[in-house]
Amino acid sequence: MAKIPRRGKGKGLYSCFTEEELREAYDKMTIFSDAVANAFFRDKETTQHIIRTVTEQDDLVVLQVKTQKRIENILGHSVRFDVLAIDSENNYYNIEIQNASNDNLLARADFYGAAIKMRYFEKHKSYANMPRVYVIFFVKDGRFCDNKLINRYFMRDDSYRDSGVGTRIYFINGRLHDDTPIGKMSHDFSCNDAEKMKDPIIARQFTTIKQEELKEMDAFTQEVLTRGKRLGLEYGEKRGERQGRIKGKIEGKIEGKLEQLKEMTRRIMSNENKSLEDAMVYLQLSEDEKGLVRKAMT
Repeated sequence: MAKIPRRGKGKGLYSCFTEEELREAYDKMTIFSDAVANAFFRDKETTQHIIRTVTEQDDLVVLQVKTQKRIENILGHSVRFDVLAIDSENNYYNIEIQNASNDNLLARADFYGAAIKMRYFEKHKSYANMPRVYVIFFVKDGRFCDNKLINRYFMRDDSYRDSGVGTRIYFINGRLHDDTPIGKMSHDFSCNDAEKMKDPIIARQFTTIKQEELKEMDAFTQEVLTRGKRLGLEYGEKRGERQGRIKGKIEGKIEGKLEQLKEMTRRIMSNENKSLEDAMVYLQLSEDEKGLVRKAMT
């Protein structure tokens, strides 16, 4: 199932909302939406197609794809990748979906490449056998793209010759589109309608996850909302007073929200093998929400 978006602010992801607002939000989701991207890149063939297009390696074969892969560093900075793929030559590809502006985006890309090498370069191997690492950022606002559709950062010598070593970094401009393969891809990442997409492979995968993953999420949330309303009405009717009904509706809505938070937390703990605390951090819960979930689940 598609994961819930991770980058909420303020009072948390699950503040009060209506079913209509939720449906409208789902309809507007694009591949730049975290919930969509997590499901979208789990398909190996789709991820392979995107990597081939960006790196211009038509014969590249992806063997494995993981989303939300984490590399722990007990002595320093840990990282979590949106997408980490491995090809048949044991090279690594990190794909990141960047929605918000970040002044340190290039440094982040460089560090991600270094973290992959540190983790996956095997002991006693010659440096000549170090896996090549590619870091690909799809940047919604086009920062670090130098007003180009794609901006590449490779290690070069004083004669501007490609050294063939170092992390190869690609920034794809989400604001520029044209009829080249990458231009079509950039367009489709910002599009919320598969019928208007230009790349058939992207359109097919987008249709699949919108029909299956997000509808499942929508059905679950609708069930929680219905339960919350029902609990509120039952409480209010039992009191037999208008104030009781109002209070019941409020408490029912709170109860419904808590049930949703608990279920989402359980799913993250199960699917990603995370502790309760890590799951709540992953979901970007507010401190109040964390307190409620801890009390309900411990």
